[in-house]
Amino acid sequence: MAKEMRFLATGGSSPLEGVIRNAIANSGKWSVEAMREPGFREMESVEMDGLGAFRALAPMQDKAQVLIDRAVVEVGLQRLTLAQDIISAGLTYPLSDPLSVAQLEWNTQSKIGAAQRTMNPESRMESKKPIITPTRLPIYLTTDGFEIDIRTLKTSQRVGTPLDTSIVKQCVRAVNEAIEDSVINGATTLDGQNLVDAGYSAPGILTESHVNTQALTAASWSQAHPVGATIFAQVQAMISTLQGDKKYGPYRLYVPTTIGNALDADWATTNSQGLTIRQRLLQIDSLQAIRVADLMPQGTAVTDPIGAKVALVQMTSDVIDIVTGQAPTVIPWTSLSGFTIYNLVMAIMIPRVKADADGNSGICVGTTA
Repeated sequence: MAKEMRFLATGGSSPLEGVIRNAIANSGKWSVEAMREPGFREMESVEMDGLGAFRALAPMQDKAQVLIDRAVVEVGLQRLTLAQDIISAGLTYPLSDPLSVAQLEWNTQSKIGAAQRTMNPESRMESKKPIITPTRLPIYLTTDGFEIDIRTLKTSQRVGTPLDTSIVKQCVRAVNEAIEDSVINGATTLDGQNLVDAGYSAPGILTESHVNTQALTAASWSQAHPVGATIFAQVQAMISTLQGDKKYGPYRLYVPTTIGNALDADWATTNSQGLTIRQRLLQIDSLQAIRVADLMPQGTAVTDPIGAKVALVQMTSDVIDIVTGQAPTVIPWTSLSGFTIYNLVMAIMIPRVKADADGNSGICVGTTA
């Protein structure tokens, strides 16, 4: 029985065989774009014992597909904060054929030697050999999906009412949330375990092994009674830590929702000059922005947020980027019967948190205690 359920792309029994064959025949490669068009058009050409006319009704019509694509575009980058900032800063590493890449490998290299001052350009130079350490990143897929049955689709076409695309938007938001969560907390499986492939994982800014750490005073960062001077001093300490790793900015500070609300309080009860704590922090020359990322750990309570985390990140390519193979896209195909249309929302967007060969990191994570 197990053998009968195992589908191979070229075995003659796979529901995706026609999609794959047509994609390769039409474009010469197997890609999301190549799979989209043949995915439904394949069913229109099927004629089987007089059922061809009915089977041709099953594929998604162009207008219905346009509605779904518009829903994806409408959601866009919703639920992305840190990931969107990284992409907007141009810190991306594009993959031209992401489905063919299971792991991405790169090297960290130690700093070697120093420049010399001589009178003769042919003076003997120091013999140098850097320490090169290879690192790998699993290229995983982030997916969600939904189904549309033939009667729902045909009813919509007959009555002339547009399809309800709310489930499409929910699936895209779910994929976006998973991407944002991976940037912050690292990639995990459904049961909360680290996603590991051949011994390599995809950590986030809070879980990468080389990130710097800073203890924060929970009571001072609380929404109930924030203390501007203490918050300011501890942010300065985080900046000094990164400067000690030769990371001089510009920085962005990412905070959870409750702490974001606390930063909007007055800087001080007297002589505040009308400034909030957020505005006072942004007067630090190297601090570029303060952003609320609601997937950051919030802590145990608003009044005393023990365990809440904030992250100071230098936005440069030697600290973090996102490997981008595919933005969230809806990929459709039909069941063998043609009665159900399956839609896969798929993205390949993976955070790559980096440190140099000496273990220096451009990220400092503060934890309230």
